[in-house]
Amino acid sequence: MNTHSVSRPLVLAVAGVSFGWGSAGKIDSVVRALRGLCRVPPRVVGLSTDLGRPLLAGSGIDRWYEVKGTDTARIAEIVRAEGIRAGLCVLDGPTAKSLEAAGVPAVFLDSLPFLWSEGDLTWLPLEAAAYCAQRSPRMGEESRVVVESAKRLRWVDAVVPPIGPARRTADGPSEARERQGVRIPGRPREALVSLGGMQAPGLPEWRTYPRAVIPAVLRALADCEAGAVRVAGNLTPDLIHELAAQVPEGLAVEFGPLVHDDFVAAMDRCDLLLTSPGLTTLLEASTYGVPTVTLPPQNVSQIFNARFHQEATGSDTRLAWPVDVFDEEAVIAARRQGEAAAHGVVHGGMAQASRLLAPLQDELRARVVVAVRRAGQADVDWRGLATAMGTEGAAQVAEEILAAVGQSGE
Repeated sequence: MNTHSVSRPLVLAVAGVSFGWGSAGKIDSVVRALRGLCRVPPRVVGLSTDLGRPLLAGSGIDRWYEVKGTDTARIAEIVRAEGIRAGLCVLDGPTAKSLEAAGVPAVFLDSLPFLWSEGDLTWLPLEAAAYCAQRSPRMGEESRVVVESAKRLRWVDAVVPPIGPARRTADGPSEARERQGVRIPGRPREALVSLGGMQAPGLPEWRTYPRAVIPAVLRALADCEAGAVRVAGNLTPDLIHELAAQVPEGLAVEFGPLVHDDFVAAMDRCDLLLTSPGLTTLLEASTYGVPTVTLPPQNVSQIFNARFHQEATGSDTRLAWPVDVFDEEAVIAARRQGEAAAHGVVHGGMAQASRLLAPLQDELRARVVVAVRRAGQADVDWRGLATAMGTEGAAQVAEEILAAVGQSGE
C-alpha cells in the first residue's frame, strides 16, 4: 500500500463519544493504521473523549483539550492554534460538525449504524468529509435509509487492531507475553473479564452492574477451577476494594483498567474472555479467535451486539438478565417508541437489580458456570463475527482521513 508522502506531519484531531470504551479502542486502531500509511508520523491532538482517555495513554496523543463538541468557537480556536488539518470522530457527531464548520475535513466513524432512526438525522454529521459506517451483521431498513443519506458514505470492515502479536507490539509494549499452548476455555488458566467504560446514557447508578455481575463471575470461575483472572473496567478504587473483598479464596484476581494495547495483548493471551457485550470488544475477540462468554447487557446496543456474536459464531454462551431484572424482548418492543423508552426499561431493570443483589448473584453464578463449560465443549467458530464483518476497517478509515486531507488542498 502506498504511504502518504509529505514533508511535514499531518495534524489530526481525534474525538470519541463518552459512551463505553469502544470509541477509544477504535481511535487507537485507526491512529496506528494511519501511522503505517504516513512517511512522517502524524501529530495527534485529542478533544474531550473524557471516558476513554485513560485507555489512550499509550496511543501517542500529544495533547488533550477539554471542550464540548457543540462549542464551535472554541474548537475553531484549537484548530488555528494547533494547525489541525483533519479530524477523526468516533460516534461524536457534534465535534465532527464543529470541525467541519472550522474548515477541517472530518471523518466520522459510525460503529453502531444499526441503531439509528429518523429522529437521529439532525445529530448525525451527514455532510462530513467522509462517513465511515462499520458493517453490521443485520440492519433494519429505517437505519439503513438514515445512514445511506450521508453525502460521502463508505461502508468499512470492523475497526480492530492488526492480527498477530508481532504486528501489534511493534509500537506497543515489547514485554507483552504470548499465550502458551492451546486455549482451555472450560478450565481457564487465564481468564479476562471485561466491563468496559460502564457509562450508559442517563444511567442513574452504574455501580449496580459490577456489583451484580463481578462477584457472580468470580465465584463461577472458581467453581470452574480457573487460575488467574484479570478484571478490566472503569472501576473506581473504592469499588475495587469492595469487589476484592468478595474474591473467592484461592482465586488470583487482579483489578483495574488496561490501556488498549495491553488489553488486546491480555485478550490474545487468555483462555477465556467474559465480557459485557460491547461491539468493539466482541470484534477484537473474534479477530483473535478468543472463546467468549457474553455477560448480561448494560444497555440497548449490547442486546443486539450479543445476538450478533451468537449468530455469527454459532456459540451458546450468551447470558441475558433474568426476566425479573428485564426482558430483552420488552426492551426491543419499547424501542419502537424511541431510544429513550428502551433505555427506560433497562434503567428500571438495573434499579430492580440493585434490590436483588444476593439472589441475582446466585442465579448469575449458576448461568456463568454453564456458559464457561459450554465454551470449553462447543465446536464454535469464534472468528465468525470478524469473518462476517471483515477486519480491515482501521486501514480503510485511515485511507479516508488521507483522502480528506487531499480534498482540502494537500
